[in-house]
Amino acid sequence: MKWLKYILITIAGILLLSHISKAQVKAYSFEQVETLQKNEKRNVVVFIYTNWCQYCQAMKSTTLENGQVRKMLNDQFYYLALNAEEKKDIRFNNKLFKYKPNGANTGAHELAEALGNIDGKLAYPALVVLNSRYEIVFQYSGFLHTKAMRAVLDNTLQ
Repeated sequence: MKWLKYILITIAGILLLSHISKAQVKAYSFEQVETLQKNEKRNVVVFIYTNWCQYCQAMKSTTLENGQVRKMLNDQFYYLALNAEEKKDIRFNNKLFKYKPNGANTGAHELAEALGNIDGKLAYPALVVLNSRYEIVFQYSGFLHTKAMRAVLDNTLQ
């Protein structure tokens, strides 16, 4: 009978823990942001990444998981994560952006290029901040540590 009690307690614990989710940055789609901007104007943070980029994955799991960064992004910005190799069309700011192949199984999305292109180059990860009129107010290519990310967010709120 004791073993049955331990099994039931273990199962209950597993079920309880599976419902507790780790707080995450709330990510919106470009379409959602356009609707949200009608009710509450905010700057937009776009994180441009690829699945194969190790620095992108590291930034997701460190900088973007930091409690202070997460709170700022959720409370004061609209956050979007854009896979630069996304193949579906994206309508944003009255324009249609498409995936552009540039070789066998390679390519980049036009929206990633439009937002993340710095001096004619698109590198990953890229961070772009747009004002509420969708004008670029900040661009950066490369890994941003938590302290630098907080400074960027603070500066773009002013």
